[in-house]
Amino acid sequence: VHGLDVKESVLEEAKSKGYKNIYKINLNNTPLETSAIKNKYDHIIFADVLEHLVNPSNVLEKLKANLKPKGTVIISLPNVAFFLNRILLTLGNWNYTEFGTLDKTHLKFYTLKSGKEMVESAGYDVLEVQPYNQFGMLRYIDPLTKLFPGLFAYQFIIIAKMKPND
Repeated sequence: VHGLDVKESVLEEAKSKGYKNIYKINLNNTPLETSAIKNKYDHIIFADVLEHLVNPSNVLEKLKANLKPKGTVIISLPNVAFFLNRILLTLGNWNYTEFGTLDKTHLKFYTLKSGKEMVESAGYDVLEVQPYNQFGMLRYIDPLTKLFPGLFAYQFIIIAKMKPND
């Protein structure tokens, strides 16, 4: 497992937990410099990352160079259209929080549709989208999540591969 982050303390912790290679890279830099990463990977995971970036499509495009031809990207994105957010917005509340969908450090917000569109615009074919509810109470709405993922999924896991000829 290899990892990248902008914070030295996070990289040191990753190294202490067995990460083979670590890279200090600020994914918000323009231009994005990733030449230090020499490997090609079967999977690149963006776990709760892209919503914090100024230009997530650019990051996805740039890191295609480090993906093996049959490799995949695995992306988790919060669903801003989650039913609790809709209720709060209807009541006139859009309050940023310390964590979750309305985390105050999020620069981008996604629905099921816009998340897929962002991934596709970066040159990927979406293979699968899995609605996901990570908190205990939300597991009780799983039947609704399967029927209406855009409304009842707290997050989406998107699995995609490079489009042919990219």
